Amino acid sequence: MKKAALLFIPLWLGSCGLSGDLQPPRALHTEAGLEDFDRQSLSTRPGKSARFSLDAEPEYITVSPDSKTAYVSLQESNALAVLDIAGGKFTAVHPLGFKDWRGSALDASDKDGKVNLQLWPVLGAYMPDAIASYRVGGQTYILSANEGDGREYAGFEDEVRVKDLLLDPEKFPDAATLQGSSALGRLTVSRVDADTDGDGDADQLVSFGGRSLSVWSADGKLVSDTGSLFERTVAAQRPAAFNSEGTAETFDTRSDNKGPEPEALTVAQVGGRSFAFVGLERSGGIMVLDVSRPGQPQLVQYFNDTDASATAKSGRAGDLAPEGLLFIPAADSPAGRNLLVASHEVSGSVSIYAVADSGELSRLGRYQSEPFAFGQGVAEISAYDPGSKRLFTVNGQTGGLDILDLSDVTAPRRVDSVDLSAYGRGANSVAVHDGVVALAIAAGTKTDPGQVVLLNPQGELLAQPVRVGALPDMLTFTPDGRTILVANEGEPSDDYSVDPAGSVSIIDVRQALARR
Repeated sequence: MKKAALLFIPLWLGSCGLSGDLQPPRALHTEAGLEDFDRQSLSTRPGKSARFSLDAEPEYITVSPDSKTAYVSLQESNALAVLDIAGGKFTAVHPLGFKDWRGSALDASDKDGKVNLQLWPVLGAYMPDAIASYRVGGQTYILSANEGDGREYAGFEDEVRVKDLLLDPEKFPDAATLQGSSALGRLTVSRVDADTDGDGDADQLVSFGGRSLSVWSADGKLVSDTGSLFERTVAAQRPAAFNSEGTAETFDTRSDNKGPEPEALTVAQVGGRSFAFVGLERSGGIMVLDVSRPGQPQLVQYFNDTDASATAKSGRAGDLAPEGLLFIPAADSPAGRNLLVASHEVSGSVSIYAVADSGELSRLGRYQSEPFAFGQGVAEISAYDPGSKRLFTVNGQTGGLDILDLSDVTAPRRVDSVDLSAYGRGANSVAVHDGVVALAIAAGTKTDPGQVVLLNPQGELLAQPVRVGALPDMLTFTPDGRTILVANEGEPSDDYSVDPAGSVSIIDVRQALARR
């Protein structure tokens, strides 16, 4: 494993597509916060502080094709924020509201021993993790993988089971029945959203996550939602591993808590159509949907070739827990065809799929880290550099970066690893543009500022790191390559004694590379 040492090289004028660029100079780093919205009345999910800028926790970013606007998921707050990149300011926050499970079935119990999809008097907070954007008919749409996530700290507990709530007798006249273990009693719901009138009992039940893919307009209005499609599809095609951790030994154990848990997401144009690829973190596998008509997403395929009969910890089950999805267009592909790369944090594996014009996936190759390390986050987020034909994969076990050679997509192999321990406790995310590999590094204490580290494809340091906000998570280059955006979650300390504000760091790539 190599250490990332500073490499002194001349700054190339054409880096990041900026040759001949006469744009006025920009600041190296701008921190966009959400404090302007603290004074607004927003119907978002509050944390302990009940101060929006502290509770927001930016999670994921997608950028418009013209590189002017970024859309940021605020997962725990159940909202979508809009960022003016050039202005360095958030211009809007759109609360996403709730879906109604009385119109779309879900399995709410892990103790009924069966697939049991029913309509229930429950709302679901969408709470997206990954988001992606695409355009249809001149309009921008946002896709969201509605994973869900509660705030659980020693100083603040968001989650509670329905059986442990006092239900309002007028809203829930059949409370005794609903709170049974085979009904809603086991379902994990939000404590902070339950009591709407302040009288001490629960007036509504709000579960975490939509268990779905949603399509939103650019101003945060719901265009469509896949409802119970993911649970119904897994039940039909992989019933032995329904709402599990990926194999039959944990059948139905996730029904009480976010179900299949859609988390990873990417969108691509293939064969003249738009396809969304959604990774199910718990049930495993990838849902492929045709989203060419934003109001009517259509299921194309559920790809899951794991061995559900195997014991997960044995290493023989296959790919478990897709954490990151990456589309490589044919023009950049080492195989000359459209590819999808899936990184799996539980199995520590990376799989390469061919993407047909129909959107369907077929496996081409697979990398398995050795020795097998179950559930250690060995393969989390990946990014690809077409110039070197290398894949860069965040290794959550070491906190470093693994470099895979993708010259032969049927046999990806690790060629190097980069030790990042000098910059913090480990990498959370990676992105690549024009031969620049950018990494978001969290500090040893998560409430301290993190750093962005820039490497070349050989894993050598290109410039001095850039200090960013607390707990940097997802980072991305804008399509024009001029800017790196970093979502800084700003999670509180476990006892809530320190609660940094969430933010998005806006980094000028040219100036960052000049800091040799």
